[in-house]
Amino acid sequence: MIGSVYKIVCSQSDICYVGSTFNLLKHRMSGHRSNLKRWEEGKATSEVAIYPYFKKYGPYEFKILLIKQYEVADRAQLLAYETLWINKFKKTCVNKLPPFGLLERKNRERAQKDIMTLIKMYLMRNASNTTSYKKIGLYKMPIVNVAVMTNLEGKHIT
Repeated sequence: MIGSVYKIVCSQSDICYVGSTFNLLKHRMSGHRSNLKRWEEGKATSEVAIYPYFKKYGPYEFKILLIKQYEVADRAQLLAYETLWINKFKKTCVNKLPPFGLLERKNRERAQKDIMTLIKMYLMRNASNTTSYKKIGLYKMPIVNVAVMTNLEGKHIT
């Protein structure tokens, strides 16, 4: 499956929201705007971190941009990539926490394992110029430390 990691940016602020989808980006943005209406009416089942900003600035002051597309096996793997990008944009990103709250516990644990697999792959490829993951405590961390994750796919991402 091809999944997309996207960023929603505001024309009046430097804030952003990082998300992921298997749908077209224009459909995902329409979905966010529809969900905002339900959230404002108290009918939403969950709150997305960008909604208060949609309300503050107006939902049409935001645009959705593709960050990157990934070939993934399932939603959990796509969420692992989303988490990497949330950490990359953590200075301006309103969704500071990883998106695992949206998943059932089983899927959340699998996504966390996917993140650890990505970290280990990176560290094996770059063993000569990185600190041991055990030394820096990544073996216990369910969330990616982007300071270490600089070259997951052979490209500089920080």
